[in-house]
Amino acid sequence: MNRFHTHRAELLRGSLAFALLLASPTCAHASEEELRAEVRTLMERLHKLEARLDKSQKTTQADKKKEKEEKQKEKEKKEEAEKNGPDNFRFRGITITPGGFIALESVWRSRWVGADVNTPFQNIPYNFFATGHSSEFRFSARQSRLSMLVKGDIDPFTKITGYVETDFLGAAQTANSNESNSYNLRLRQMYTNIDWDSFGAHFMAGQAWSLVTLNKVGIKPDTTIQPLTIDAQYVPGYVWARQPGMRLTVDFNKEFWLAFAAEGAATTFAGYGSLPPGFFGTTALPLQNPILFGQAAGGGLFNIVNSYSLNRAPDLIGKAAWDANLGDRIVHLEGFGLARNFTTRAYWGNRNAWGGGFGAGIFAPVLPGLLDFQVSGAIGHGIGRYGAGQLADATWSAVDGGPLPINERMILIGGVLHPRPDLDIYAYAGGEFTQRNPQYVAIPGNVIFGGFANPYFNNLGCNIENEALTTTAFLSGGTAANVPLGGALACAGIIKDIRQVTGGFWHTLYEGQFGKVRGGVQYSYTIKDGFSGIGGAPQARDSMVFTSFRYYPFEGAAPTIPVLAKF
Repeated sequence: MNRFHTHRAELLRGSLAFALLLASPTCAHASEEELRAEVRTLMERLHKLEARLDKSQKTTQADKKKEKEEKQKEKEKKEEAEKNGPDNFRFRGITITPGGFIALESVWRSRWVGADVNTPFQNIPYNFFATGHSSEFRFSARQSRLSMLVKGDIDPFTKITGYVETDFLGAAQTANSNESNSYNLRLRQMYTNIDWDSFGAHFMAGQAWSLVTLNKVGIKPDTTIQPLTIDAQYVPGYVWARQPGMRLTVDFNKEFWLAFAAEGAATTFAGYGSLPPGFFGTTALPLQNPILFGQAAGGGLFNIVNSYSLNRAPDLIGKAAWDANLGDRIVHLEGFGLARNFTTRAYWGNRNAWGGGFGAGIFAPVLPGLLDFQVSGAIGHGIGRYGAGQLADATWSAVDGGPLPINERMILIGGVLHPRPDLDIYAYAGGEFTQRNPQYVAIPGNVIFGGFANPYFNNLGCNIENEALTTTAFLSGGTAANVPLGGALACAGIIKDIRQVTGGFWHTLYEGQFGKVRGGVQYSYTIKDGFSGIGGAPQARDSMVFTSFRYYPFEGAAPTIPVLAKF
């Protein structure tokens, strides 16, 4: 019996009791006061029962109405899903989800760099660059991206995932293994990931975001977080790489995570500057400077114009993370350690040195759904190629020609505001900073001035524009040399730091059955400082404005599949 029937029975019983009281013989003998009190009591009880009955009727009607509305919504949702088709499709037991976007983007730089929508921050020109005194504007569709996610359940506790992601920002001769492994068709990611949920174990093999990259939650290749910039090189101070390797991860109740990875290695070097004319000393080692690179072999599937560092071991990375549950939010904290080996060839022998460093990061929804905050960074010896600024990992020792890792620290702080579901506003500030490490070695009749950023290197020509041409094939003009004048007016220009502040927004212009359209604008201001030498410390500044218009055809509901009529 429901509440409605219960209250009605109580009301009937009350009414009957009242009638019996009036008909009872005792009523004639009861005093008038007692009778009135009993009548009042019964009337109050009757009114309460009537009120409860009205409330029960209203509640029952509201429940029925709500249930009817929910059924109607479920029906409409089911009909819409059948009309639009699935967001993915099945093939031999696996689920395939396509992804990616089509983009048209633009970049304007106050100083000509000669780059697409990815900015090589280390190449922002000093004043001796002839073209660096001009601005630069470009349209580009090359950051358009294609991806495919494949998932399958081997058994209830074992899942396998395959993922591939490409774009068009590679160029044959510039393809290298330094940070993004940018080989054509530019391979961003391509990996296999296996999850053994019963053991909390995960194994990844292929090319993915490096283990040093900040995660938003856990330690898995699909939970890394990148700055929202249109600039494809992101922000100086951001620690990242995309490179081949393998990784083993263990989670403890999806709260604590431990991972170890072996990833592809590469070394970037900073050269020596020259000494001013007439200066007593040399920057050259006896016999010859060390061999740092080897030329790619013909038929070795590398571009033979390029050179590659002498790698003898993969980079080794260990990482720990904690997803702290704070009630209405989860704060992600992590830390990693990196070990690297560097090799040069000098004096008929291999010279080796170990380097590496430590890093940490935090991702926190400060105001869940409204404001996200992140900070990450690293410090160590020879970690330059893991920073977006791409400062050098090492130079060579003036003592024996062996690798001399460069001390560096990098940091990125950022926040993203979500004032509306269709609007993201972001701001980041980051930088990468190296530490001077000069060397002086006395040899018979001379002194070697070496090491990293020796204060006696020549910077006299850093601020003097060189209008020379690399070719005189055409009397009317040619290509700017973009090198310092040389001799007494050379420019070592060893980079001390690169810093940037940037901000922008992404606005969703359309999201529905036919995908999603987003537009974005970004502004950045970048500072590049050189170490002081003979002639001072060079500087470079660059303001940049980016725009982006992107169509994501695979996000949102899938397009309607028309039914062809039969004739």
